[in-house]
Amino acid sequence: MRDLFISVPIWVVAVVLLAFFVAVTVVARAVVTRRCGDASREELADEAVRLLTGLAATFAFFVGFSITVTWGAVAAGQAAVEQQSSAIQQMNWSLNNIPDKVTSAELRQKLRLYATTAAYENADDLARGDTSHLPSAIPLDRFQDALHTYAFGPIVPKAEVSSLVSAAATLGATSAAVSAVAHRTLPDLLAILLLVTGLLVAGVMGVSTVTARHPVLMLVWCVIPALSITVVVALAFPFASGIGVDLAPLQSVAQQLAVH
Repeated sequence: MRDLFISVPIWVVAVVLLAFFVAVTVVARAVVTRRCGDASREELADEAVRLLTGLAATFAFFVGFSITVTWGAVAAGQAAVEQQSSAIQQMNWSLNNIPDKVTSAELRQKLRLYATTAAYENADDLARGDTSHLPSAIPLDRFQDALHTYAFGPIVPKAEVSSLVSAAATLGATSAAVSAVAHRTLPDLLAILLLVTGLLVAGVMGVSTVTARHPVLMLVWCVIPALSITVVVALAFPFASGIGVDLAPLQSVAQQLAVH
């Protein structure tokens, strides 16, 4: 299901949801219109109008809670990306201050490869939540191995070792934080409750219009749950949508490292 949602444009999701809710509303209205007499229809319409207020409030609650949950993941992902970018910059500064310029250049080259891979090649895997084999994993391992080989060599001062190891640990932690956020999504139970509540709202809305000759507002009402759920879907996968996590800070750092 995750692959399906991230493989189609978000406007397609909105159109499909709108068509679904319109169909539910029209079917509910048609069933009541054909099966019930005039008196029964009026009674059902009155009950539906009273019920609609409570259902609409419940749906609004689930939408608000879902957006809060999903936006929290997006905010955490953006913070993790910015921290990763900052850690790479700090690591590059530390490497630039290594007295051995040959080793410094080699380590910075490995760091540059990792930063470029993380900025431009991880996006698809992060969107799918598949972080077990990120493209940046191998460059990161090679960089850390080379750094530890140098840092624990016989001629490196202890103060420099401490600084480099600390920066490397921070870099690894921020990379892991980005991967952790990629796994976040809307809980299945909450997604089901949201969809069921929207379905009930659409059905009750259709019943409430059985006494109307031209229920145009019925179709307009269907736009509300369709757009609401579309926003939730767009935020549910932090690295997949245009309103999700922006990798621009990481790309900016990669470009800076490529220049210097």
